Amino acid sequence: MLKFALIILLLFIPIIVESKGAWSYENLKQWVRGNRYCAGNLQSPINLQFDISHYDRRLKQMYLEERYPREPAELINNGHTAQLNMKNHFVLKNVAPESEDYKVEQIHFHWGHSHDNNNGSEHLHEGKSYPLEMHMVTYSSLYSNIRDAMPNTRSLAVVGVFFELSDEPNPLLEPLVDALQHVRGQHQKTIVSDAFSVKALIGEERMSRYYRYDGSLTTPPCYESVIWSVLVDPLKLSFQQLHAFRYLHDDNAQVMKNVYRPIQTLGTRKLFRSFLSKDIEDDSKQRQLIAKNHGQYLKNDMKLIVILTSLLMIVL
Repeated sequence: MLKFALIILLLFIPIIVESKGAWSYENLKQWVRGNRYCAGNLQSPINLQFDISHYDRRLKQMYLEERYPREPAELINNGHTAQLNMKNHFVLKNVAPESEDYKVEQIHFHWGHSHDNNNGSEHLHEGKSYPLEMHMVTYSSLYSNIRDAMPNTRSLAVVGVFFELSDEPNPLLEPLVDALQHVRGQHQKTIVSDAFSVKALIGEERMSRYYRYDGSLTTPPCYESVIWSVLVDPLKLSFQQLHAFRYLHDDNAQVMKNVYRPIQTLGTRKLFRSFLSKDIEDDSKQRQLIAKNHGQYLKNDMKLIVILTSLLMIVL
């Protein structure tokens, strides 16, 4: 009898171990089982609000620097989202003052369902949701791979990008959208055309206006190791492009829907921003004025140095 019970136990051990890592968006309360960080105090996403944020002049415009040789960009349906693996394509610069580079690992997406064109993003902006949000996941160059980096403080940097609906398709997104038809089932993979560039899609100027806070991965294991930068100004996509994501199926052969985590409390954390004004034109004017004043201060300082140097030479 004991031998029979031992055989049954051994047969079920692999199932038990495997199920520990299983999770879904339909049962968010179960995430904390085996993933203690999911109940932590530094969780993401959050509601981004101008009035409770603090302007930080140290936050500079981030930018992507290309790397070679690069591996082919592989799009995969992982059962939870569409993920584009981009190893050795780019490094993210200017994440923080004097910080190391962050290597781009992948981008993935979050969306709602076919009867809702308003919700789908994970972060909210002034309480507003967008139909799609893209996350560009990067890890510190101090680590050899993302798996080693993941559990460590501020070892990940994720850039969040909102998408809003437009009457016209976004041509820069189209190569990736075209590839979605080849990954409608879980574990299906395909190579995305070189015509797709996440750098061109996001654009340089957009990387200068963002909210910044310390948070977490928005899926299990929910490690609280992420430097979040959520861009203020959304990209655009058409209804047809959005609908292409809604054809993807999960591991139960069901259409993926509502693949986003609800907002979490900010708690005692501080929310920072790299921009001065909500309005992009006003923000640009204020930046120019500050730069002009700074230049004038430097000019005056130089004049003062010349005068003091001259006086010193006379005295000597």
